[in-house]
Amino acid sequence: MNNGGKIICPLCSDAVDKLLYRFHIDSERNVIEKIKAHNPGWSVNDGTCSRCVDYYHIEVLREQRIIPEVGPYFPVKSADDFVILPTPLRVDAHPRYTGKGVTICFIDSGFYPHPDLVTTNNRIRLMHDITTGKDVDIHAPVMSASWHGTMTTVVCAGDGYCSNGLYKGIACDAKLVLLKVQDSTGKISTQNIVKALQWVLDHFEEYNIRVVNISLGDDAVCSYKDSPVDQLAEALIEKGITIVAAVGNDENGAIHPPANSLNVIAVGGIDDNNDLTSDAQAYHSSYGITVDALMKPELVAHAIWIAAPILPGTNEKMEAENLYGSLSNTENDAATIQRIQQCKYISPHYMHVDGTSFATPIVTAVVAQMLEANDKLTPQEIRQVLFSTSKRHQYIIPERQGFGVIQPRKALLKIIKRMPVVKANHSPFIDHDNKSITFYFHDDCADQVSVAGSFNQWTQDVLLLEPHLNGLWKIEIPLLKPGVYQYKFFIDAKYWKEDVENPYREPDGFNGFNSLLNIQN
Repeated sequence: MNNGGKIICPLCSDAVDKLLYRFHIDSERNVIEKIKAHNPGWSVNDGTCSRCVDYYHIEVLREQRIIPEVGPYFPVKSADDFVILPTPLRVDAHPRYTGKGVTICFIDSGFYPHPDLVTTNNRIRLMHDITTGKDVDIHAPVMSASWHGTMTTVVCAGDGYCSNGLYKGIACDAKLVLLKVQDSTGKISTQNIVKALQWVLDHFEEYNIRVVNISLGDDAVCSYKDSPVDQLAEALIEKGITIVAAVGNDENGAIHPPANSLNVIAVGGIDDNNDLTSDAQAYHSSYGITVDALMKPELVAHAIWIAAPILPGTNEKMEAENLYGSLSNTENDAATIQRIQQCKYISPHYMHVDGTSFATPIVTAVVAQMLEANDKLTPQEIRQVLFSTSKRHQYIIPERQGFGVIQPRKALLKIIKRMPVVKANHSPFIDHDNKSITFYFHDDCADQVSVAGSFNQWTQDVLLLEPHLNGLWKIEIPLLKPGVYQYKFFIDAKYWKEDVENPYREPDGFNGFNSLLNIQN
């Protein structure tokens, strides 16, 4: 159907510029099957808009990871728009750990008490202006200098209030101490960064600060032994505080303090093209050897296509609201959509941003998860776990990625305290009252165990079992719909093993068995 030069999508009924008819069947088979399941009369010859492909792609990913529905959020009405992936989904963060009981300090240009940080539960313990030595009133007028720090804090610890929970940060329950270091002239000086770090050194016990996020840097290029910024960072690390810093966004630039320091976790970036199934590429972040012959960064995280807040009370916020309010599928929409995409808006409240400034709070949030799971961890132990569980990307040179891309779930499982657990009489244990299924597996020598089956498209290394004492591994997933499912355990990312405690099985076609899970009403 044509509507004033537009085409009506047969799935969502939106007027769009074009429909997609050609699919790479091997890579998009699950998406096509998902579309057909929800729309029985649809065929590939009917076509669909790219927005619906994005939506059903996210739904497939959600089912593979057995997580709650993220919902059909399509704010832009165009055939070539896209859905920005939520950060926890993008990096496969463990949903159970949200930074509870952990206080993170952010040192940045300035801050604003965004609704994602204060409306549901005010988690800002303090906003302090280092340049004036005064605390900042939570009701103070919005300043343009507040935008960068507001974005970094919400990327890390926002609870998604303005997006119905869609764009929440990984550490969405963490407490925050926010230190402003940009002065009235718009400058961030070495002196004020030093003052901020000294403030943390003087007050970290009072506020129980365990992590410091620094998405900015000093201008100096020097040895960390000669930098007052680096020396204070190292002093904080000696006190048990983990420092996470951005390396910067100039691939030809030097590594500045504090990212150049010996024990600071320096974070670079990758670009996944806003697509979990594509091969990531290097972001244009700084990298190389420091004056002290240290190779930085040590880790990389996603540095582009990151959902971040638009600062309330600004012209940009007003513009975003007006633009989205004027969308109506009319001929005037073309200019509106062009402006929305030009400004990178993704809703009246959010935009997508890029830079190692936003890769850094992702790593900071994972550190907060680890400290929630085990508050006895030292900065050195945190470094060792993050580095040893990271995944080096085969198409990115090692100098640009250090030990590799951060793997939040694997890092957590490596440090979770191995506790005794009472095992159910049989595996898997179906609990209709609590609407859950628990899988058990025993292996004294395994380093990693996952379960995969027809309920998540046999996706490997996603549903990771937690280790417990005496070689027992366990995972609990939500109760599945009635039906018969095949599954196996995947050991150390190398070999498959059926559930030896489950007597119900069938040949897998590869000289082995698939275990059977029968869910009844």
